[in-house]
Formats: sequence, C-alpha cells, structure tokens
Amino acid sequence: MSNVVLTFHAVPSREWLRTALEAVGRLYRFVSLSDLNDHFYRGRWLRGACHVTFDDGERSFLDHALPTLQAMGVPATLFVCPQVLAEGRPYWFQEVRRLRRLLGDQRVKEEVAAVLGRPPELLAPFGVNTLFKAMRLADIEAAIARCQALAPTELAFTFNMTPFEVQQVAVGGLVTVGAHTATHPVLANESDAEAERQIVQSVQTLREWLGRDIVAFAYPNGAPGLDFGPREQAILRRCGVRLAFTTATAFFGAATDPLAIPRVGLDGSPRETPTWITAKLLAVPAWDRIRRGREGEERRRLARLLSS
Repeated sequence: MSNVVLTFHAVPSREWLRTALEAVGRLYRFVSLSDLNDHFYRGRWLRGACHVTFDDGERSFLDHALPTLQAMGVPATLFVCPQVLAEGRPYWFQEVRRLRRLLGDQRVKEEVAAVLGRPPELLAPFGVNTLFKAMRLADIEAAIARCQALAPTELAFTFNMTPFEVQQVAVGGLVTVGAHTATHPVLANESDAEAERQIVQSVQTLREWLGRDIVAFAYPNGAPGLDFGPREQAILRRCGVRLAFTTATAFFGAATDPLAIPRVGLDGSPRETPTWITAKLLAVPAWDRIRRGREGEERRRLARLLSS
C-alpha cells in the first residue's frame, strides 16, 4: 500500500477538516514527522501511512485546524515564514488576492507589465498567478506597491499567526514547526545570495524562537524544476534540514528523495467531499500529470518570453 503526505493552506472550518481527515483515515494511518524521519534515515518501513502538513500559518490553522487535530489526535507539521509573521503583515500572495478583488486582473497585469518593462498586451494571455510566480520578490513587492497606490484603503485585517502563537503551538508537541523561507519567494527566481538568505534566515529564526533544531522545510510554491532544484537542496543540507516537501502530487516510499517529498494538496473548496477526496487519493499519479502539465507549460512559456 502507498504512503502519502497531505498539505493544506487555509482551512474553512473545523467541520470540513474533520470530515476530510476522517475520509483520509479510512485509507491511511496518520504518522508524525518523526516517523517520516525514521523512515528515510533509520530504515523504518511505512505502509499505508499519511502525514499531514499545513503551509504559511494562516489564522485558520489556529482557529480551525489545531482544535481539530487535537480532538482527533492527528500529528502534523506547520510550515511558516518567520519574517512575515514577525512583521505582522500579509504574505505577498494574500495581498495580491486582495488587490485583484479591488482592481481587477487587467489592472494588476498592467502594473506587473510596468514593473517588468514589458508591453501589457504581451503579458495579457497569462494568468495573474503565473505572472507573479515568474517574478523575483523585489519585483513582486514593486508591483504590489504600484497596485496599492491605486486601491481604496481597507480596514487592517490579521491574516496570519504571531510568533508567540507559533511558539505555543510547538510547545504542545502534536504539531512540529518547519521553515518555509523568510518571506515566501519562488526560490528559483532569486539570486544565489538571496536564495541562501531566505532559507538560512528562516531556519535560524525558528531555531531561536523554539529553542530546537529545525529539520523540516517546505519549498514555496514547490514545483520541482520550476521553483527549486539542486541549489536549494544543497543549502538545506548545510542548514541541517533532513526533510523537505514539494507540491508534486505523488506517493512516497523508500526510494523518494527526502529533500523532495511529494504532497497531495486539499484546498477546502466545497467540491472536496469525502467521495471526491477518496477519488483524488486513489488517482494521485494521474492527478499530477493533468494539473502540473497545464500549469508547468504556461510557466515555461512565460519564462521563455521574459528571457527573450
């Protein structure tokens, strides 16, 4: 039987997560990050195992996910970007979502085109998410600043957990905290120096916050070959990271690279009923070929265009 890692971001409700985990639990046995470490480094055999992960540290983890995990006794790993949480600001992609709602995609694309120095019509065929995933973090922040100057002011809203809340979660023992870079860039877009700073700073800061070694990492966005590669894995090894997680959709086993562990994503949408979740888990290999094929090709086309 296969092994799988799940990943969640925002969680819509406790009820939805419980229903989702119950559906998964009918197929798999939940295991901890320590169990995964033993599997990859101590030869422990896992069969029909599932590890649960959450990326970013959005407030819904504290409000909905943690109480559900505690009630069900399900261990998990939470990946956070400590600089974002320490500064109390939204992640860049959270702010992009807000600006798209206020300004519309066309205007956001126009501001991206201005930052990249490209004609708007050249970028028009590409989705907003694809455009931002192709940009360096400095350019993302410049595009956001241009959009913010055009957007109406809204009341401040707390999107994410605080450093103190992350510390409290880690103390409980059920949830392990891992690194997710300092501020969530697509690492492959960044220079060698910036990629190293993002990884090293995130690991060191969390080590200081929690008083323990940080052995797990999740790549932002996480597509192998598009978002990270051997450079990032070498940096992780130097930082003492033993387990790193991608967003490639696949099962894992003894032959899996422990610094490129695939995960199956669930997003909390209404379509994700127990029947739908079961079907997705049974069709994991085909699912990745369908989803990643479309997205990957669009991103590669944009990369070729921007490099020409």
